[in-house]
Amino acid sequence: MAKAVVEKPAPLETPADFAVAAAHVARALGGAMRDLLAQLPGGDGGWTGSELAAALDIDVNLAWKVLNVAKPGSAAAVLERVPGGAAMQILTRAAKRTGVEAATIARLEAAMGAYEELIETHAGDRSGLEALLTHLDGSERANDIAARRAAFRANSTLLGVQTRAQLAAYIFWPERGGGGEESSAMAILRGYAGFQRLRSDISWILGRGKRTDHQGRLYGQMLPEPLDAEMAQEHEGVPLLRAFSSDVMPPVRRTIMPDGMAIDRLLPGPVGRQAALTFFFAETMRPGLARVEDRGQSPLRLVVSTHTPCEELICDTIFHKDLPPLGEPECVTASELGGVSVGYCEPAERMALHLGARIEDHGMGVETLHVRDLPRYPALLQGVFARVGMNPADFRVYRVKVEYPPVASAVMIERAMLAGK
Repeated sequence: MAKAVVEKPAPLETPADFAVAAAHVARALGGAMRDLLAQLPGGDGGWTGSELAAALDIDVNLAWKVLNVAKPGSAAAVLERVPGGAAMQILTRAAKRTGVEAATIARLEAAMGAYEELIETHAGDRSGLEALLTHLDGSERANDIAARRAAFRANSTLLGVQTRAQLAAYIFWPERGGGGEESSAMAILRGYAGFQRLRSDISWILGRGKRTDHQGRLYGQMLPEPLDAEMAQEHEGVPLLRAFSSDVMPPVRRTIMPDGMAIDRLLPGPVGRQAALTFFFAETMRPGLARVEDRGQSPLRLVVSTHTPCEELICDTIFHKDLPPLGEPECVTASELGGVSVGYCEPAERMALHLGARIEDHGMGVETLHVRDLPRYPALLQGVFARVGMNPADFRVYRVKVEYPPVASAVMIERAMLAGK
């Protein structure tokens, strides 16, 4: 009796463009996996990993990978779940034993060949493919978080510092100028929770900044005013807050550069968890918003840069209900490597990062602004409001959080300053 001959499908041609090629291969792999599952006894229903492992007599981890590849999704979601070559051989042998049609197995093998060609052509190896997939659709992925966590650990070791959380809050409210004209004010709260030196000789810049508009032009007060003038005088001009800081205040110094840039620096000191520090700076600036005649031309841009390896970056922007009209807040995350500040860049010039950052609208008041490593943070904010004589219930709050932000990156909150009142 003549043996049936199975004609192998023609090899899949992967396009030159990576995004197109990835989508092409993902469709082929996902379709072949779904065909394989449909031909198993009971394949018309849904599978669990343990059920599929029993049906094919394979490892349950491999079974779950098969189900994940077969699940409809984006190209990145499918391709990051593909089993390795040895595991795929185990799968095809098990499929043959179970009676899956040879043509279906051949389609799966052709799709795997295209997958290997995708790696060879565009990535070099599987880890390179994972890096490409991280940025394929512009969204945050689990392997991106893993890479950023690894970078946090490496940068902490190399740079000699780390912190559990870096926080910044910008608070805006209306007030009258000296001549009775409408104006505004801003309070800036910056701080670190669980800051550690890993080297005793480290001298670390905690922050630098000067008051400019979106084109880099100086305006308003040349220098901010410390919220606690007595503490600032005791600490070389650095506007430290004693409340909610460590019992031992950090050794710090502020330097004012000729161009108006204020640089706050932590001086060398003891290392490790026993010497970990939690501390905050607080100061005020006037005006808080652009003048009436500038409105409609210059957007409000609030930038929080991170140059310290940290586990979590938190940026709160807090606006009084009676401020002049502002547009809806928008969030940008970008790299500042190369010395380019996201606050001064036009959109086309930004080195955008996809870090999964989203604006959270917390409504009125600060009661919901919890921080994992600083349980009394809402009380700290209420203390700042008390010092400036404002009621936090009159303020609307927006928050942005980023896990393991890359070193030399920034979060920017932008709001259009609308013409009108």
